[in-house]
Amino acid sequence: MNLAPSHLRVAYRSGEFKPSGVAAHVLSRLNDADQSGVWISTANPESVMAAARALDARIGEIDALPLYGLVFSVKDCIDVAGEQTTSACPEFAYLAKDTSPVVADAIAAGAIYVGKTNMDQFATGLVGVRSPYGVARNPHNPDYIPGGSSSGAAVSVATGTSSFAFGTDTGGSGRVPASYCGVTGFKPAPGAFSQRGMVYACRSFDTISLYTQQPDDAYDVYRVLARHDPDDCFSPVEFAGWTEQASPPRPLKVATPRVDQLKFFGNTETERLFGDALHRLRQLDLPVAPVDFSPFTSINDLMFFGPFLAERDVSVGAFLDVNPDAGVRIVRDLVIGSRKFTAADTYRALYEVREVQRSLREFWETHDALVVPTVGTILSIADVARDPLTSNFNNGYYTNYANPLGLAAIAVPNAVTGAGVPYGVTFLAPAGRERLLTDLACAFMEAAAGPEHLRRVAI
Repeated sequence: MNLAPSHLRVAYRSGEFKPSGVAAHVLSRLNDADQSGVWISTANPESVMAAARALDARIGEIDALPLYGLVFSVKDCIDVAGEQTTSACPEFAYLAKDTSPVVADAIAAGAIYVGKTNMDQFATGLVGVRSPYGVARNPHNPDYIPGGSSSGAAVSVATGTSSFAFGTDTGGSGRVPASYCGVTGFKPAPGAFSQRGMVYACRSFDTISLYTQQPDDAYDVYRVLARHDPDDCFSPVEFAGWTEQASPPRPLKVATPRVDQLKFFGNTETERLFGDALHRLRQLDLPVAPVDFSPFTSINDLMFFGPFLAERDVSVGAFLDVNPDAGVRIVRDLVIGSRKFTAADTYRALYEVREVQRSLREFWETHDALVVPTVGTILSIADVARDPLTSNFNNGYYTNYANPLGLAAIAVPNAVTGAGVPYGVTFLAPAGRERLLTDLACAFMEAAAGPEHLRRVAI
């Protein structure tokens, strides 16, 4: 059954499907082999079916319910009232009293919640294997990681048990799993979604993110849910114009890192596949200009080698102190280890980010978007077991800088490797260009479908 939002709305309007039938189908799938390691908890089936049947009776209101009958999952660091939030740590689990405003808005818009998905513990990781709840099975090759930290969210979309899924993204968690699972990862600029009702990794620039099959479906969900939250101190009051910023009256100008700054970590196949992606963009009559990538990567080390890591200590450090046996060891060591950084280190890091933002103003006046590989190479579970730290850091080379710099990003499939694992690209731009990024991603994916879909992009 195709659960893509655009497909389901057509099927509901025609009477081919009803929400209750879709919900029953999804519930019947949750114990299938391809769902191994995907779910930390699932919603009460009777509650799911009651919500779906109530929507059956509201088919006449479908135009007023933009997410009507869409089935969705929630990464288990985001609160749903009456459900446990674990952040992939059983000892940390608590019963949520309130629902995240983003999730609540989705339900109010007609979506059907089905469960909480697995993740790298405390959203600390880009690999998807740091969880006592197992490893979400990569739907294309189970020997390979699903990517993290929003592993279960991406797999739930890739395997057809969610129309869309909520992940989170601090340093790439809303994009890396999209590459490994062959789906779209839509990360709005920080502030577009309310941060209330979640376990923070880095509260200063965390954001909830979306997974869907297609980029335009992600943007449609985003438009419904993005809003200013007056009760969230990180929600920008000037948000109103972000979703509908006018596109430039000229062909898009896309940047990409210089060849000497691209890293594929010895993988010649992924290097070739990214080269193919750039060729495809040029076939769309998009000028793709090599640029100095170092301002972006200069931010990367602040995430896991610098003081930004200490925000995770603010979030869960006290819990780890009181529960010395809790926590996946590598996650615990990273969080507790952040205490070596000083307040002065933090201020230096904040100054560095602001300086890079200033230095990039002219860049973003000249270029509409930046295209990069989502990850440099693909990693097997065995690769990560052999060198868990380096593999994780390598997965973040093209992702870590985005949120500190306030960028939006959309990760989409590009090709499939010889191992059968998808390999994607990511388009990035400042806040307010989410529509532009979506149009660019859609054109790229159409071109990937074959020469007959090639078209000129002039926005």
